[in-house]
Amino acid sequence: MADFERLAADWLSYDEALSRVLAAATPMPAESVAPDEALGRSVAAPVTARATLPAWRNSAMDGYAVRSADLAGAAGASKGAKSLRLPVAGRAYPGSEPLADVPPGAAVRIMTGAPLPHGFDTVIRVEHTDAEVADGAEASDDAFVVVHDVSDVGRHVRPAGQDMTAREETVPVGTVVHSGSLPVLLASGCSAVPVFRRPRVGVLSSGDELAGLDRFDAVAAGRAVPDTNRGMIGAAVREVGGVPADLGVAADDPAGLEEKLADTAKLDMLVATGGASMGERDLLKRVMLEHGFRLDFWRARIRPGSPVAFGQLPAGDRELPVFSLPGNPASAFVTFHVLVAPYLRAVVGSPTPAGLALTARTDSDLPSPHSMTQFYRVRLSSDAGPGRSAAGLRCSLTGPQGSGLVRSLRDAQGLALVPEGVGRVSQGDSVSVLLLPGAR
Repeated sequence: MADFERLAADWLSYDEALSRVLAAATPMPAESVAPDEALGRSVAAPVTARATLPAWRNSAMDGYAVRSADLAGAAGASKGAKSLRLPVAGRAYPGSEPLADVPPGAAVRIMTGAPLPHGFDTVIRVEHTDAEVADGAEASDDAFVVVHDVSDVGRHVRPAGQDMTAREETVPVGTVVHSGSLPVLLASGCSAVPVFRRPRVGVLSSGDELAGLDRFDAVAAGRAVPDTNRGMIGAAVREVGGVPADLGVAADDPAGLEEKLADTAKLDMLVATGGASMGERDLLKRVMLEHGFRLDFWRARIRPGSPVAFGQLPAGDRELPVFSLPGNPASAFVTFHVLVAPYLRAVVGSPTPAGLALTARTDSDLPSPHSMTQFYRVRLSSDAGPGRSAAGLRCSLTGPQGSGLVRSLRDAQGLALVPEGVGRVSQGDSVSVLLLPGAR
């Protein structure tokens, strides 16, 4: 067994630990999927437009397309003043080609989105006309329209290519496919979306004390601890874009751990909880070191979750990235979201792998040791409302912050960060909050 006790703890700062994690992240290979299967995934290669949209100059209003020169006789017209009568020489609908050979001095009835006839530069809104009439019948061959307001001259015409032009890049690498970017892919004619492959992440818990729902009677009797970490980490992996592979619970003995680590060929990454500290049953890193585990770092100056480790485990002809997280559920939750999630976001092509943060005023004092970066589970609320100014966001603790507690995770929308060296953020002061997937 490797002499793990003699390995010196690195005690990296949070920033240094995050920097090392992101430096080790290599983007996953690309694959092509149908647009509706790409939701939530990042684009792996630029997407270009296959057509110019709109293809023609088109109308932004329902009304009458005219040539502005044909309105010169009514240049001073306005509501209640001089009007102009124009023959109607056809109709234009969306999805058609522009009308050609429209006689001089004629108007064309046009619908929103329809192409303007060649040589036309104005759309008069319906409400600025008396609508189309012809001997008491609408839309006959000898119909005409009376224009009584020409303030629309030169207006309500959308240029061709306003949205995109053929061969133009419309969706860059790293764009996340969602309800806003999906229509751009579809409008670009992209039938097979290049996206980063989802990493397959092994999720492993270790500890004889853990009991699943099938043994919850032992939990109720006080003889076991609920196995919450595997479900929590698996869900978090999905939230970030990975595919969890449940490796179960490893017993606190070398043989049990070696059995769980034996089949890693199909994994892209491993996240293990428990066995990460210095207790006599904390065997995970000892066993991995026997199998050639290359430890990048062990321990970081963060709370909760300082006994976190990251490294590479030989797996055939490659190295498997491994995160070893503390067994306490709140510690595992925090270390996943501040270190593992950024790694996963990087390998699936996110443009913001470190995550998104905002500033909020805290409703509580947030003390922290000067030598640590402390993360508090918080919920967010808005200052905006009747009788209050829109001064921004507030954050409040979700409950007791002990590392072994799970109820404080339920309402956590963010992690309020008290940086190393600050010591305390006082009630009413501003604090940076790293957003969690549960934020709404």
